[in-house]
Amino acid sequence: MPSILSPPSTLGLRWSDYPLMDAALAGLCVFSNIRDAEQGPALLTPEHLQAFQKWAEDAYFSPELTGWIAVVFTSNFLNPSFKPEKKREVLREILSSYQRPNLLPERCAIFPELQAQQRVARDLMPMLMGRGPMNFYPDGQPGLPLSGQAITVLQGLALAAPLVSGRALILDADDRQLLLDVVREWQGSWLKRISLSRPGDDKKPIWAAARTRLMEAIRDVLSKQPRVKDSFKLPFMGGATIYHLSNSGQGPDAAIYTLERPVLRFMELARQNYPEAWKPLMASRRYEADKTKDKEFGFRNELDEALFSLPDEAAYFLRRYLMPPFTQALRTAQAEARKGKTTKKPAKDALTLIPLAGLWGITELFLREVVGMEKARVEAIEALGQRLSKWIVNENDKRLFRELYVARGAGPLRHVLLKAMLEKSKQDAKSGTEERDLITTKDEYLRVFTEADETTRADFTLARDLLKMRVIQYLHDNRFFEENKDDPELQNTELPSEEGEQ
Repeated sequence: MPSILSPPSTLGLRWSDYPLMDAALAGLCVFSNIRDAEQGPALLTPEHLQAFQKWAEDAYFSPELTGWIAVVFTSNFLNPSFKPEKKREVLREILSSYQRPNLLPERCAIFPELQAQQRVARDLMPMLMGRGPMNFYPDGQPGLPLSGQAITVLQGLALAAPLVSGRALILDADDRQLLLDVVREWQGSWLKRISLSRPGDDKKPIWAAARTRLMEAIRDVLSKQPRVKDSFKLPFMGGATIYHLSNSGQGPDAAIYTLERPVLRFMELARQNYPEAWKPLMASRRYEADKTKDKEFGFRNELDEALFSLPDEAAYFLRRYLMPPFTQALRTAQAEARKGKTTKKPAKDALTLIPLAGLWGITELFLREVVGMEKARVEAIEALGQRLSKWIVNENDKRLFRELYVARGAGPLRHVLLKAMLEKSKQDAKSGTEERDLITTKDEYLRVFTEADETTRADFTLARDLLKMRVIQYLHDNRFFEENKDDPELQNTELPSEEGEQ
């Protein structure tokens, strides 16, 4: 067993801006009950690492962490040919690296203010190569130079990166406070799972759905923040990135998912301002865990996972998740008409009933926070939808609604609007009414659907679907579908699918 020197009086640790190291540091800070996100690692002492070492020397040999180590570190002490005492000796050497001097002439790759202690390979630093190959290393020297402090601290990933779907879930957050808070949410349940893992026990249901696990943790963090009436501000800056990785020799890989700050603002504003619509919307996309997955940490929410695709997939997100409850209002009327009576129970595949007024509020938030659509354009879409809807209701113009609903391109949509404008203008002329507002105007149409050079906007389908959603909401609120549920024109109305849409 190597000789152990007295631990240094200070560890000289800090945030490194390297995701794996910062996640490990966060795990150690939470384990040591350090809550100061700004100083964080600088407050870690040798006593804190000694407490972690004492825990790890026992926990690392539990079935849960043995499986985790094989995925994250592939460490040598797991060698099945080693006797138990030899395994513990190798583990103690790794965990006590911070207690030995850093004597290599090179600087530590992560903390360059420190000298390196040894050049490490994938058994001590995830996602490197093995100890032999020299490819892709400077000067052909295999391994990455790390200080003893860095080697020990990296083992703190065991406190911060739970095993989810067979891979380590590693969080990198722009705001260190968010990193600490999320790791704190995970760590208690993760350490409890480890403590209950004993040799010979049946295999426990796994944690699954990495993106859902992060969103659940963030919501838990936000729910504990004090709420100021008529004011909203996220308690952290920036966004977050998940590294869902495996360092296993059978197939090292890392899936990377990024969550933007505007998306976090949208999610929390929707949750706070429109809970009556947000809760059932989330529930409609939740898939419960099967018997192989943990009930609390194994379910998947499709909506949570889709948030990571924003803002790039904003149009698809709106059509896939925000528009269906609006079209459901029409389908419910169709189903009732076919049965000749009100259905007592919804079909198994029917969406949870979601208040459309609240859902339109969520949609407006989505446009403002995620899409970045200018306020004037959102208001123009809403106003156009309301005028068009009012005409359809007042005239009971089912055919016009059907033509609007199935319109896909700019040409068919313009035809619907021109037809409505003409019909209303003719009726206004006959009635002599003083209210002669047009359904729409050239300026309004250009603002909503075209660019400055009057070419169709790239997000035309987004604006078109928003108009349809606003119309459906107005018709639903005015019981248009209930009063016309026996009409064959509505019975045959179906929303056309977009190319490539499943």
